[in-house]
Amino acid sequence: MNSPIFFPRLSTAGLVATLIFVSASAQADQAKDILFAAIKQGHVSAELTGEQADAWKKKTGSNEPILVEAKVLGRFKQPDCAKLGVKMTQAKVPKKEGGTGPLEVGWGMNLCTDGLPPAESVDWSKSPQTEVKINKVSAE
Repeated sequence: MNSPIFFPRLSTAGLVATLIFVSASAQADQAKDILFAAIKQGHVSAELTGEQADAWKKKTGSNEPILVEAKVLGRFKQPDCAKLGVKMTQAKVPKKEGGTGPLEVGWGMNLCTDGLPPAESVDWSKSPQTEVKINKVSAE
């Protein structure tokens, strides 16, 4: 029977690196900065700050931090484009029935770092097309 081999120095170094990474709190004034960083890095967690955070806090009635987590779920052929899973959470949000609790909102989206959806993810034939009317002007 083989006994497991432990590497105490490696384990300690890994734990310290993890603690440093987790304790460093990233912040962003714009949610799009978090989304774009996730496209580049694969996964990002950060606190939303600035005007967007202020508007969110006003809407929810909680002054707790807004945490945004974005993760790449898949990549597109087009460079710098990905399918993202996004989750925003905030603690101590007042409930209709009284008390407070966490609010968690999640969604998926296809996005490129230029702010547009990837071309291959849009079926333009199914996009709503507004009817264009051309008025004839009679010459007098």
